[in-house]
Amino acid sequence: MNRRGQLITTEEARPAIKQHKAPCSDCPWARRSMPGWLGDTSREEWLGDAHGETRIECHTLLGAQCAGAAIYRANVCKSPRDKTLLKLPADREKVFATKQEFWEHHDMKRAAGLRVYPKTEEVYDNTCAECLCDVKDCICEEL
Repeated sequence: MNRRGQLITTEEARPAIKQHKAPCSDCPWARRSMPGWLGDTSREEWLGDAHGETRIECHTLLGAQCAGAAIYRANVCKSPRDKTLLKLPADREKVFATKQEFWEHHDMKRAAGLRVYPKTEEVYDNTCAECLCDVKDCICEEL
């Protein structure tokens, strides 16, 4: 974990005193989250859970639901039918407002600083397909 309380794993989670109402310091739904930091869950799985009826647990507070996911659901007008799921008001400043914003923020190719075609998610031609480095600096051929 760093000074900002980021890179927290579920093994480092501490018991929740009460349900929090704002995204935690490391919430993948928060705009301030580290790009690509999703633990062992893919972008597709996170979005599927958020747009479904899944109870999303906070990964930093044991026994609490993810406040960021609840806010994201409000941002995209997803109202869960399950009344036990956390509901919080929309906040498009702190939490992603669309699927696309979440998707692009957590794109590992973009997080690595690679140039990506917007519609196809393919890396520009000057990037090695094996290691994703710049072709002119690639050492894959030498290995």
